[in-house]
Amino acid sequence: MIENVLICGTNWLGDSIMSMPAIQCFKQKYPSCRITILVKHKLGGLWAMHPCMDSVIELQDGLSGILQTVGMIKQYAFDEAFVFPNSFRSALVPFLAGIPSRHGLSGHQRKWMLSNVVQTLEHPGRKHQAWEYLQIMNLSGECKEIPIPGLSVPEGAVVKAREMLGQVQQKKWIGLMPGAAYGPAKRWPSEYFVEVGKTLSKSGDYGILLMGSQQESDLCLNAKNGIGEKAVSLAGRTSLPELAALLGLCSAVVTNDSGGMHLASAVGTKVVAIFGITDPSKTGPLGKDVRVIFDKGINHSRDIKRISVEAEASLRSIKPERVYDTVLNLLAAGSE
Repeated sequence: MIENVLICGTNWLGDSIMSMPAIQCFKQKYPSCRITILVKHKLGGLWAMHPCMDSVIELQDGLSGILQTVGMIKQYAFDEAFVFPNSFRSALVPFLAGIPSRHGLSGHQRKWMLSNVVQTLEHPGRKHQAWEYLQIMNLSGECKEIPIPGLSVPEGAVVKAREMLGQVQQKKWIGLMPGAAYGPAKRWPSEYFVEVGKTLSKSGDYGILLMGSQQESDLCLNAKNGIGEKAVSLAGRTSLPELAALLGLCSAVVTNDSGGMHLASAVGTKVVAIFGITDPSKTGPLGKDVRVIFDKGINHSRDIKRISVEAEASLRSIKPERVYDTVLNLLAAGSE
């Protein structure tokens, strides 16, 4: 009987959200099991919003931090650990903590730290990265399709988001997220975002909300200035739960292949996602109201360099008019 489980979570926002369906399936199969996730501080707020999570442990930095984390984990007396990242450190922590059953992929000289080395197999129709996490948790044979990630945004974050937007006399919003933490290979040209924002602000009763991380604040501010008076930038001014709340208040969001894309989809917002040469069948957003725009005439890959001439050319080939039309069609599909 599985009663107390540790999940070593991934370090990226998008990967974290793509791992949520596996955890949801696990909780459905073992409803009385206590689930704890181990993640870096920057993702603690994300997992606090996930209804399957009983507790969140934040991984401390450095060797002394790892040892401190190991000591903390020992107190929980976990009987199983599922290691989602494919790194040495992620397998080291549950090994040093003495968790008896440890599941994860091979790689990075870490097989000896795992009690069960999982071999992932790609099946037709199951290319998406979310299936890997289901396989690590030994659940891929029990799920016919990937569940939609689910987040419960705290009411306090929603109130704060409304206060931020309440300073502007605008009732409906379209979100734009022109950044991508991975780098230029996943960023649609910023001037294209500006053009789409201008057209949307003129053609309907929408304000344009620019969102992103602290590192993307200049990018979003420049886009805001380019769009004009109906645009607002809150990039770098929100916690992760507040960002989730803002995304949930938007009628639709236009985004790159990024963590923000997955977060918008997870809170149930309509999403238009722009892909270059990354493969949307592997890392596309998991949601009901999503539209993915990409160039079908090229070969797509899951792994690309952060700076790629080919990727940037592919993104530039997707013109603003195409994205604008897709947004309008998505808004018209069903009620907002």
